[in-house]
Amino acid sequence: MVFKNMEEQDSFTLRNQERELRCFGTEEIEDFLEDMLVTPDQFVVLTAPKAQKQIRYVQACLLDDGTVETELGIEESDGTHLYGKICEDEECVRIFLDFFKNRLTVDRKEYKPVQF
Repeated sequence: MVFKNMEEQDSFTLRNQERELRCFGTEEIEDFLEDMLVTPDQFVVLTAPKAQKQIRYVQACLLDDGTVETELGIEESDGTHLYGKICEDEECVRIFLDFFKNRLTVDRKEYKPVQF
């Protein structure tokens, strides 16, 4: 599935089902992720003001088996493609924090296209 590329924003956005923040730091990101790991059906999305190395956002949710699905929104000329992988809690947190600090390096072979 391909989504429309987003317009540039003036800041990062962090959101889950209950709230959306535009002014936050690493502590709030970690808090949102911790909440996701203990609250059923919770998700977290971190969106950059503009794509970083083609990545516009990262998102994650807890699966029924206790693993975390972490997904990347990759901007391409025809739209934003969603790629995901299953990972442990610690790796998910690292992905979010590295993305927030513009240090995320991704091996695209580890990620598979997300199917709906």
